[in-house]
Amino acid sequence: MAFLRSLAGPVRRVYVYGTGTYRRHRGSPCFAGFASSSGAGEGGEVEKQKERTTNSLKRYDLHATGAGGTTTTTVRGHTIRTDLPKKMGGKDEHPQPVEYLLAALVGCEQATAAFVARQMKPRMLLKGMTFEYVGVRDDRGATSLPLDAPAPVPARLVSVKGTATVHLVEGTETLERIDELRRITEARCPVANTLSAGGVELDIRWVTSANL
Repeated sequence: MAFLRSLAGPVRRVYVYGTGTYRRHRGSPCFAGFASSSGAGEGGEVEKQKERTTNSLKRYDLHATGAGGTTTTTVRGHTIRTDLPKKMGGKDEHPQPVEYLLAALVGCEQATAAFVARQMKPRMLLKGMTFEYVGVRDDRGATSLPLDAPAPVPARLVSVKGTATVHLVEGTETLERIDELRRITEARCPVANTLSAGGVELDIRWVTSANL
């Protein structure tokens, strides 16, 4: 059951329902109009926002099996297989999980950039993109021994660096517009957003093929 708790300080209200907690900060447009300024009708507005949020949530279901360093995952009828290099005990028949993570970043940025380009004013005529990325992590975070001792470094990726080249259908775009495409894409891309929130440095240079 939804409930509302008022707080003092920079956070005006905290709305808690289901599995989510939403904070509205003074001056922030987020959740504007979420609740009325008076007590009347607040419960109804909270329920409406709860319904809107629930309807916008996307769910990703998968089934996977694994043995040793390999896995087979089924997603919506598609099959994804992972493996490890032979020097890590695998057969090297499929990409590593971290390589799939980088591929997911590329796929997500391409799809998000296509959406952003269509919505830009004026519309950017994006034909496609090419990506040259390098991900780096410190292997001690995953493999250091003994297991009961803290790892000397985090196991996560440290950084992803590289170049994203924007290809246009025709014409040219200003550097300011390309940077706008980059900025909004990185903010809206779920995979990029997840990596950034996890402490991964994304150092990607966006250019156009016309400027190469």
